[in-house]
Amino acid sequence: MSYMKQLNEMQTLFFPAEKIYYQPIKKYLVEGYPFSNSNKESYDTFNREFFFRTYKEVTVAAIYWTKRLFGASSIRDLYVQNLEFGKKKQWFNAQIVHTGDGVIIDGEKFNPFVNISYSYNAVTKIKFEIGFYRYACSNGIIRDGKELSKMEIKPEHIFNVPFWINPCLVKHLTQQFENQVRILKNTRLRGEPIQTWIQRNVPRWNISRELMLRYEHEMGNTAWALMNILTDAASNYDRDFNRYELVHESEKLLDDRTANSERANRQRRIGAFLETLIKLIEQENQTERAEIDINSPEFTITDENLQLLDTNHVQEVYRLDVGKITF
Repeated sequence: MSYMKQLNEMQTLFFPAEKIYYQPIKKYLVEGYPFSNSNKESYDTFNREFFFRTYKEVTVAAIYWTKRLFGASSIRDLYVQNLEFGKKKQWFNAQIVHTGDGVIIDGEKFNPFVNISYSYNAVTKIKFEIGFYRYACSNGIIRDGKELSKMEIKPEHIFNVPFWINPCLVKHLTQQFENQVRILKNTRLRGEPIQTWIQRNVPRWNISRELMLRYEHEMGNTAWALMNILTDAASNYDRDFNRYELVHESEKLLDDRTANSERANRQRRIGAFLETLIKLIEQENQTERAEIDINSPEFTITDENLQLLDTNHVQEVYRLDVGKITF
């Protein structure tokens, strides 16, 4: 399937929709024709003036963001990894991936993507997130962290890429992710088998034993294997199902009508877990790191001393008691 065809599949979201003011109740109502028949669908009402954007506008903005942030020269460098929406198309979630050079970590390619969520039941905010897909498979993760704390954009500003989301920040997140992957690959797990940990911490995801064994066999008893099992279960959880209206993992998510994609919810959770996991690995191994006193008289500005700083970043081997981790 060509990239253009995949982008064109989003035409299903570009149905006529508008906001209408009803004087009797003094509220605005979003209405549209999400299907080929002539039955109009009414969405939510709003008590105050609001800036209305159609799904088409939001989608075009997401493609524009992705192209600009990741340096794509053409939309042929972009494709839609996942497109999900509710039965009445009251919400949609799309992941637009940049297929260019990507990020190369230990010879393995990762492609960055933008996750976009919007709903005609919650039109006053648009959720915008950045993530990475492993090129060798369809395992993806939505990044977490303080740099992306402002993940909601007002509809009136969708064509102005926020000042806090720029190519410099993307480069920073990319380098940070690259370092995290190397740490995960070098971390040997102990305490209990990965399968036992997953069954105890993630029982509702129903991760198959075959999936766990496949990654353990390929990657060993490492934190990298654990992360791939989780990202595979998150990104491909619906491979055995044929449905559009997706089920929430947690009831508390029902209030956020712009986040009705179970896939995106799981990928967000893994993004937060990744930050916690890296911190725990670094804490457990900090005594093995080289302590460099830059203020000491012995530390002079030489190539040799500057190279010593690398010992404070990525080690050849890390160890972590997986039994101490919760998800």
